[in-house]
Order: sequence, then structure tokens, then C-alpha cells
Amino acid sequence: MSQLSFESLFLADQTDPQPQASAPARMLSPAEARKQFASVFRHTAKNMRRSEVFRDFITLAASELDMARIRSPENIENSRRICERYQPDDLDAMKQLFCLLVEGLAGDIHDFLGALYMEQELGADEMGQYFSPSCISRLMAGLLMPGAEEKIKREGWITIDEPACGSAGMVVALAYWMVEAGLNPSEQLYATCTDIDPMVADMAFIQLALLGIPAKVVTGNTLTLKANRVRYTPVYYFNDWQGRLASRSRLDAMKKFLANLAA
Repeated sequence: MSQLSFESLFLADQTDPQPQASAPARMLSPAEARKQFASVFRHTAKNMRRSEVFRDFITLAASELDMARIRSPENIENSRRICERYQPDDLDAMKQLFCLLVEGLAGDIHDFLGALYMEQELGADEMGQYFSPSCISRLMAGLLMPGAEEKIKREGWITIDEPACGSAGMVVALAYWMVEAGLNPSEQLYATCTDIDPMVADMAFIQLALLGIPAKVVTGNTLTLKANRVRYTPVYYFNDWQGRLASRSRLDAMKKFLANLAA
């Protein structure tokens, strides 16, 4: 079976050339989307462990959003191996799960996957995987906003580094407050997120990618500085964040050089 692709979900049906009027679908609230996600998830590949199905879904979704590797032989082969384990109906259910994920994030900037992860009890207790609810993350991120707004006024944009990011709940919460303040996270926020668990790092990557937040997501150990994989969200490429980061690095180096001369 070929790589699972979500592209077909957004393609128009070409079999009937006649336009058909239909009532616009009502957008689900984040709570409704999460409830439907949980319902579909419970009935997907019921012969397999829930943690295994969730991991496979996350792997496939992250692969589809990774612009640098989406058509690489390694990525296609890895997706093919996963898809071979599922029946066609289960793969259709995974596509539905992806749509519900997109709709849930479209309704509100929040930690959709982190909440699901905890509600479905999918975390590994031995790794201390307990994700903060969005309300707690927003409370903590709100404390950063005065300093963040001041720096944005001075320099145009800010960076945030999360060395044990989980599903990127803190970055998502900061983006929420930026939007509330009339700021644009896609242009004024750059995040570096690291987690040692590959699936959790993929969860962070998926949410940041779908929310349009420029980010570098590292699967690796912050303490040993060993990285197994590095991914960049699509908006990182679209908005030339590589160039912007390089320009700031040169500017900072120049400021440091001039400060040393003046000392």
C-alpha cells in the first residue's frame, strides 16, 4: 500500500460536473471535535492497543506535514509499513481523525493533542508524561506576555526555547495570547522545541505546523545535546525564517563585537 495521504480529503469530486448547492457545514467546537475524535479513535483498529494506534496516527500525520521529507524514500517506506497493518476502513478512520484534529485546532488555539493524550490515558507514567491543561499553560504563558510584547516592539519578533516541550502546550498558549493581543505568531514568534520521546515530539510538530507557528522541533535529549531528528514547520519555510534567524545572528554578533571594542 502506498503512503497514507490526506490530500484526497480536500480534492473535489470530478465525476459530476453539475454544481450542487448544499448548506455550509457547521464548524465543530474544539470540545465537540475532541469528543468525536475520541469516539472514532475508540473504534479504529479495535484489535490493537490504543497507544499503538495513536502512535501510528501521529507518525503518519507528522510525516504528511514534514515538507523536507514528505516524498523521501525513507518516509514513504515507513508510512507504507504502518499502513499495511491496518484495514482500509481503519485507514479511512485515520483520515477522519486528521480532519477532526484540523477542525479542533481551527476553532481555538489550544493543546488539542495534549488534552486527548491525557483523557485517553496514553501517557507513560515512568517517563513522567503528564501534560498541563490548556488553562494552566495559558496562565503561565500570560505571565510572559508583558516582556514578550516589549521585545516585539523593540526587535520585531521573539524566540522561545522549550527543552522538554511535550506536545508544545506552552508555545501554543503563548501563541494564543499573542493573537489576543493583536500580534501574529506566524511572523513574530519562533520556537525551538525538544523532547526525548519521538511520538511526543511529533505531537508538538503536528500542532505547531497546523497552527502556523514557525518552529524547529527536535527529537532528542536536551541534557546530552544528542538529536535524532530535526523538523521544521511549513511556515518556517514559507516566511523565510532561516534567513531571518541568520540576519539576527549576524546583528547580535556585530553588537557583541562593538560592545567589546567599547569596553
